[in-house]
Amino acid sequence: MKNVKNRKIGRETQHRFSTLRSLSTALIENESIKTTLPKAKELVKYASKIITKAKKGGLANRRLVLRDIKSSLAISKLFGPLSERFKDRPGGYTRIYKLGRRVSDGSEMAIVKLVE
Repeated sequence: MKNVKNRKIGRETQHRFSTLRSLSTALIENESIKTTLPKAKELVKYASKIITKAKKGGLANRRLVLRDIKSSLAISKLFGPLSERFKDRPGGYTRIYKLGRRVSDGSEMAIVKLVE
């Protein structure tokens, strides 16, 4: 396959974006989530862009992040302790741990964590 930018993860466009928004909100609030491997790989790309914008700070970046993250708890955590934690880090804010296959349908599972 050629020129494929991202995975479709079995959803139409709006459903895919809302899935990534909810997964990234859960990742920011809990700092660790369990999901399928393809969703985890897409989430890492999506969440790293959000964290980079929050790390830069400023009103414009806050509004860009507010477009994707609707939870006030996640926003305050993102622009507070998480931006301080990743201040000197140039990227690679998340880590994926593979768990093996799910019993019910055989999907590969993974844990996505924010690094220390």
